[in-house]
Amino acid sequence: MRRTRPNPFTVLLGVVGIAFTLTASAYCVSVLRGVGPGRPDAAPQAFDRLLARHGTTALVVELVILAVATFGSIAVDEMGHREIRRAMREASPRRGDDDATPGAEP
Repeated sequence: MRRTRPNPFTVLLGVVGIAFTLTASAYCVSVLRGVGPGRPDAAPQAFDRLLARHGTTALVVELVILAVATFGSIAVDEMGHREIRRAMREASPRRGDDDATPGAEP
């Protein structure tokens, strides 16, 4: 059997999925830290300010990339499966092509 190439969209899904998980976790921790007990006059940390400014945008961009990569991965896999099905149809013997088929005339 022929070795197939890895689907580039699947690799992209893995990388962006990990980035999305980390961003969402950091965003949740930042929000929980903001509403949790603490000193009300404490200045927010640099990472909290970064997430407050760009966290929502980062999550939305990552979700859009995940959606596009999901559809791309499905499309590439379907094209590969079509090639495999076509190759299997061409390789399989058809009825009437074989002389040993019952009912075939000599």
